[in-house]
Amino acid sequence: MSEIIGHQEALEFFNKVIASNNLSHAYCFIGPEQVGKRTVAEEIAAKLLQTSRERLSRQPDFITTEQSLNEKTGKTRKDITVEQMRELRARLSQHAFAGGYKVALIDDAEKMNIEAANALLKTLEEPSPRTILFLIAIDEDKLPATILSRCQRIYFHPVKKEELEKYLAARGVTKPELASLALGLPGRLIDWLEDEEKFTAYKAEADRFLGMIGQPFFSKLKSVEELFGEKGGDTIMTRENLDSVLGLWQLLVRDISLTASGLVTETARQIKISIGNQNKNCVALEKQIVEARGLLNQNIHPRLVVENILLNLP
Repeated sequence: MSEIIGHQEALEFFNKVIASNNLSHAYCFIGPEQVGKRTVAEEIAAKLLQTSRERLSRQPDFITTEQSLNEKTGKTRKDITVEQMRELRARLSQHAFAGGYKVALIDDAEKMNIEAANALLKTLEEPSPRTILFLIAIDEDKLPATILSRCQRIYFHPVKKEELEKYLAARGVTKPELASLALGLPGRLIDWLEDEEKFTAYKAEADRFLGMIGQPFFSKLKSVEELFGEKGGDTIMTRENLDSVLGLWQLLVRDISLTASGLVTETARQIKISIGNQNKNCVALEKQIVEARGLLNQNIHPRLVVENILLNLP
């Protein structure tokens, strides 16, 4: 299991409150995807349960709740359900197997539907003794205020580039562009180290995406023609491939939001200049891409889905 990159302030804070027995019953970790929120939460949970992160999944007093798999479709459900929250509440009400803490982690907490959030609220209002909850979220604005008001919020920011470079150097990796393009996100860096094809795909789509901006529609369409196969057909493979590509486009647009932290890459900087410096342009473009990915799961031809994005791309 990988070490924690950065976030020493958060780790030191929890070391102090654990040592002084001054833990809150609920924390909400807020920050960008792959910044390390869950990793830090698991590290703290392991400390509380007197185990290691490697063994945490086998610890009966550690409970993880996240979007579940729909057995009928084989796909991840879009929501965390009320049934999951009720099950969590029931498990937290039981005595700890080891006689100490019970720790729950709710990943992508903003994915709770309204019924699930209401069920969690009851747990937060009436916490069981020696139970600690960690809510992991990207966007706090998507969580009900009633939930947030009962959690201590901890904000996670992209780590310094030097931290990523130090991590790479310790492993004998001499690819400085990895640290730059990771934009302070340790999870992304580790993903790319474990699967170089992901890094290659990211760079390729960055070049394609940037190359389309400012071009006439027919040129943009020519740039994506290969995505539809030789006959431009509508197949499962075509849809899956397009979803992967749109996912990378979404990632590129989202990267622009990190420019406020001074962690912008040259690619993201050029995209930001091309589509306009107003954040609302980036938000609108990301929303269009998210909607397009949803349409791929419906009975709409993939070409029409992509053409709609290209029409709205500056």
